Amino acid sequence: MKLLKNLFVGMILGISNVIPGVSAGTMAVVFGIYDDLIEAVSLKIEAIKRNWRFLVVLAVGMGLGIILFSNAIRYLFDNFNIATNFFFMGIVIGSCPMILHKAKGEKLKPKNILPFIITFALMIGMFLFSPAEASAVTTSLSVGNFFYLLLVGALSAFSMIIPGISGSFIMLTLGAYNTVITAVSDFNIPIMIPVAIGCIIGILGGAKLVSRLMAKHPQATYLAIFGLVLGSLLQLYPGFAFTWEGLVAAVVFVGGMAVSYFMGRGEPA
Repeated sequence: MKLLKNLFVGMILGISNVIPGVSAGTMAVVFGIYDDLIEAVSLKIEAIKRNWRFLVVLAVGMGLGIILFSNAIRYLFDNFNIATNFFFMGIVIGSCPMILHKAKGEKLKPKNILPFIITFALMIGMFLFSPAEASAVTTSLSVGNFFYLLLVGALSAFSMIIPGISGSFIMLTLGAYNTVITAVSDFNIPIMIPVAIGCIIGILGGAKLVSRLMAKHPQATYLAIFGLVLGSLLQLYPGFAFTWEGLVAAVVFVGGMAVSYFMGRGEPA
């Protein structure tokens, strides 16, 4: 039964990685496996030996979630772009109370506002200076884009293990989301290889750093996360018009916000 639960949770994490604005780290917290996940990928030999079954089952579930949902998400973006983006915006906004609650675990220190300012400014810079790249799709591999996709995979996987940050959104802001989602849905192995290698590097190398930051500087870390999350809205906003499509977008926006908010409320303190 536990194996089936971990397989299911792995699928949820995989689906989360396909959807921009949905944090796989948050899903891991909500389903009560975050601590086990961080320990299992912290490069401690004893922890790896103790949790290898958990890791394998979770990885299989994540792979299934990504493969099964990549086509669905691609279809939604292609055919219902405004409503889909507004749904993801709702998810992002709905996660903000959870992140702020985490940051308020201690009295606010003025110096900890700086990480928020830096990360928010970073997201604004990404939006202003690379907006056109988000829709580009690369289908063939070269030496240059091999290392680029390797970096994208590492950064997105690193962000995946931080509650509140969406790995697929990092791909979106770096201009690689459509390339990766197309490669997965079309089963383009050459494009998927550097992304997969990068993901492994990002998860293994980032777990120890994340656990230290969360333990030693929780408020600064969560305020930095808050800056990234708020900044993500700039990239997701597709424009709005008072039409039937706009009405549907408003409804799904509220729905996404409610889903994210109530899932955040279910997170253990």
